[in-house]
Amino acid sequence: HPGFGPGRLGIRRMGLPILEQLQLSGDQRGQIETIFASGRDTIRPLAQQLREKHSTLRETTRNQPFDETLVRSQAQEVADMQTQLMVARAQMMNQVLMVLTDEQKARLNELRAQRFQQFQEWRKQHFGKSTQS
Repeated sequence: HPGFGPGRLGIRRMGLPILEQLQLSGDQRGQIETIFASGRDTIRPLAQQLREKHSTLRETTRNQPFDETLVRSQAQEVADMQTQLMVARAQMMNQVLMVLTDEQKARLNELRAQRFQQFQEWRKQHFGKSTQS
C-alpha cells in the first residue's frame, strides 16, 4: 500500500464508499484530505523501506550456506518496520476519527462490521474457511 492522499488515494484508499456513506461536510472532507496528505509523507517512505527489507530478507533466505543469525536479524528489522508502519497508519486513522461526529463514528463502525462480514463470506466461498477461531 503506497500511501494516502487526495484523489484515488486518500479517502478513496481508505474506502470511499464507506466515507461517502458518512455524509461528510465539506469542512470534514477537507480536514481528512489534509490528514491523508500528511500521512502520505510519513507512510510512503516507511512502506518503501519495508519493501526493501522484505526483498533483502528474501534474498538472504536463499543464500547458501544458510545463516540463521542473519535471517533472524533481518526478520526482526522487517517486524520493526511493520510496527512503525502500523503505528503511523493508526495515528492517521485516529486523526480522521477525531474529525467525525459521534454519529458518524457509530455509522463507520457499522459499515466496517458489514465489510468484515462480507470478507468472511467471500473467504469462506473461495477458501472454505473462516478467520474466526
